[in-house]
Formats: sequence, C-alpha cells, structure tokens
Amino acid sequence: MSITHLLPEVGDPQLTDRELGNLRPFIQKISQSGLLDSGLSESGAAISESAAAIYEVASQCLASAFVTWSHRMTLEYVDRFGSAELKESYLPGLLAGDRVGSTALATALADRSGKELLPITFRRDGDEFVIDGVIPWASNLYSDTLVVFAAREPETGERALFATEVGFAGVALKPAEGLLALNATSSGTIRFNELRLGNSFYLTSNVNEFFARMRPRFLLLQTAFCLGLSSASLDSSQLADGRLPFESDLDQLQGELNQLRAEWHRLLELQRNFAAISLDQDVLPYLKLRLRAAVLAQAATRVELAAVGGRGYFVSHPTSRRIRESLFLSIQAPTEGSLRWEISQQALKA
Repeated sequence: MSITHLLPEVGDPQLTDRELGNLRPFIQKISQSGLLDSGLSESGAAISESAAAIYEVASQCLASAFVTWSHRMTLEYVDRFGSAELKESYLPGLLAGDRVGSTALATALADRSGKELLPITFRRDGDEFVIDGVIPWASNLYSDTLVVFAAREPETGERALFATEVGFAGVALKPAEGLLALNATSSGTIRFNELRLGNSFYLTSNVNEFFARMRPRFLLLQTAFCLGLSSASLDSSQLADGRLPFESDLDQLQGELNQLRAEWHRLLELQRNFAAISLDQDVLPYLKLRLRAAVLAQAATRVELAAVGGRGYFVSHPTSRRIRESLFLSIQAPTEGSLRWEISQQALKA
C-alpha cells in the first residue's frame, strides 16, 4: 500500500508543526480513498487495513496520522453506537471526509481509570440533554466537526456518551497555538455552556460495553502511528553518516520494533470479528503495547538525532520534526502517566 501521494495535498508534512494551517484536505483525501472504512459494520475488511494506513501516514507525518486516527475513531463510535438519525445525518459525510470527526474522550478515560473525575456534566430537561463543562484538549476542530465525548449526571453518577457539532449554540472553542509538531491539527479547548442536545445525539449510557468494545481498537490505531514514527526514525538512522557508533543501539531498537509489530498484528487479528468480541476482554495487553510503542518512538528519535548529528537539529530537518512528534506521545491521551497508572491498577487486580 502506498498513500504518501496524498500528503502533498496539505503541503510539506515537515512544516505541519510550524504552520497554522489545517489538515482537513488530507482527511478528506484519505477518507475518499476508502482506506478508513475497513473494520466498520458494513465493511468486509478488517480494521487492520485502517491501521496499516495510519502506520504509513505516520512514517511521513505524525500530525497527519494523528488527525486521521481521531477522525477514524469518530467513524467507529457513530457506526457502532449512533442512533439511526445520527447515522443518517452524519455517517455519509464522515465516510466521505466532507465532515470531520473528533474523538474527545481523554477526560472519560481518566475518569474511568479512577485518576480524575469527569469534568463534563449532563442533566435531562424534557426531551433534551443539557451539557456543561470543559474538554481540555481535542483536535480536528472546525465549525461543522462532529465531536464525541462523555459526560456524567452529577446526582446519580450515571455516565453517558454524546455527540455534538462544534458550531452548535452552547459550544465555545479556544484554539491552541504554539504547539510542537501539531499546529496544523486544529486543536483546542471546548467549553459547553447549557448545550442542548436532542435524543439523536445520545450514543449510550452503557459505558462498560462502549469501552470494552472501543478501547482495544482505539489503542491499536494509536499504536499504529507510534510504530510508523519509530520505523521512519530507524530507517533514517540506518542511512545516517554517523550511525556506526550506534549500530548496537539501532539493532536493539529494530529488534524491539519487530517484536512490537508482531504483537500489534496479533492483537489486530483478534479484533477481526468485532461481533464476537467478548465484553470482558482483557484490555491490559493493548495498554502495554501502546505504552511500549510510545516509549520506543522516543528512544528511536533520540538515537536518530545522535546518528544524524547537527543537521538534524535544524527546525526544517525531518529528524527535528520526528523528535517533536515523539514528545507528543507522552501527553497524548491516554498519556504516559495515565497508561502507567492504569497498568499498575490492573496489576493490583490480578
């Protein structure tokens, strides 16, 4: 598969950390390619095809792979849990890339792990849900973006999943600027103030089923862009003039990458038959894989910089960009801290 010909549609991928542009044209192009449909309910293909596409994009530009992941996961949520009306109104546009999706579940994941309380609340008012609170970070934020998020009912403690358009009344957006390697991702903070949503924008209150089915796929597609970045970094290191002192390091990192790719493919295969996935499936292997893949990417880019030398420290050099991209993996939800926290909590239960 080769999809790198799509990247020039958004300009030089090396500049996505410095230009306040957006990656919407790329999302549209890759959606229209059909590579993101695999693994959805009407697709005969496995989710591994979407994972492979994100992997390849990440080998060229992590920002492009990241926004592709966010859009692809929104497709999954709407396809699997959306109401008939939501699917009819939004799914065709999302599939075509004419409308962009944003997954904004970082706070829900932290809430679910017991790390912090979900800061978004909802209450019922007749046939509507009234939403208040803040999403600290989301990406792919345009006026017509469909955002999927979680909220809690403060009196009962009930959790539920919803979708909304960024442009609806009651939604305020504060763009994030001056980011490392992510200025083109249209990221920012979302604030809900008396946002009113009808029943069609309600996904589910069965959060146990939602996360049991979605988290492994969520983590596998994130792992795809971690591994894609590592692969590009190691390829660059092997071609560097200064690679000789680091050959043992490179061999060790390449061996780790090969092991992680094998485990990634194994877990992807387990997700092939979505309908047969058990609701009590163990998420721990997916958490560990995602953490190891992020740590590997950071190690690979560090060695790449050492092997490439001073040229790699210029902002415009691909090595410099990959260094900045790898730093993002520590704070992208689930963050490295959240992953380590949840893995430790899972170990205590064992």
